[in-house]
Amino acid sequence: MSEREEKSLTIDELAAFCKRKGFVYPSGEIYGGLAGFWDFGPLGVELANNLKHAWWNYHVHQRDDVVGIDGSIITNPKVCEASGHVKNFIDYIVRDKKSGQEFKVDAHEIEQYKKSDKHIVEGAFNPMFTTHVGPHAGKGDLVYLRPETAQSIFTNFKLVYEQARLQLPCGIAQVGKAFRNEVAPREFLFRAREFEQMELEYFIAPETECPPKFMNEIKYVELALLTSDTQTKKQNSKIINLYRAWKKGIIMNSWHAYWLAQEIMWF
Repeated sequence: MSEREEKSLTIDELAAFCKRKGFVYPSGEIYGGLAGFWDFGPLGVELANNLKHAWWNYHVHQRDDVVGIDGSIITNPKVCEASGHVKNFIDYIVRDKKSGQEFKVDAHEIEQYKKSDKHIVEGAFNPMFTTHVGPHAGKGDLVYLRPETAQSIFTNFKLVYEQARLQLPCGIAQVGKAFRNEVAPREFLFRAREFEQMELEYFIAPETECPPKFMNEIKYVELALLTSDTQTKKQNSKIINLYRAWKKGIIMNSWHAYWLAQEIMWF
């Protein structure tokens, strides 16, 4: 192997490196660990905090149209019912007949596994974590650990909009923990049961376009895109100028093009 040739790094090797250097370890490892849960070490917590602070500075502090909140992790069950998470947030457990390995499948993919001779569909389950509020563990005390950070942004929108004196278009941002009871957590930090999200919900009046002063910010931003045409022709992604992609109708909505560009600039 030449000096310039790079060796591929496996997920297991990456996890071992991060543990050895003090970035992240399996949670409670001295007692055997707990799948899907991780503890950040001295370097890991500094790295994570630096990322969160940089994201918050870019998306909140440097903008006049975005404010932040910090919502509760415990979620009122009525909120999850209204959002559709109780009824529709469903995954399916599928088992490979040969290896015996279980994995999750989304609802829109399940039919192909039901028809497969190589798999057994074990059943459906809701990946939200549940717990109970108060000393009596009855059904009426059931609550959920939030599966994402969007709900408290929506439920608090009216209060935040009025108290922060916002005007459309505007955004509300949040950084915080979310939880999903994965069937088979794997791939190190990429498929965990407890994870952190950095989320911005941006609100616009219907049928309004992104202002020209905003679109001028993205005139030179490029992104590798898989357009419908390249996918139909089974071609690879192409580097496309986002502003021109919007002008040509490849990206239909100006706000979509603007926020794609904003996130590329952030990265």
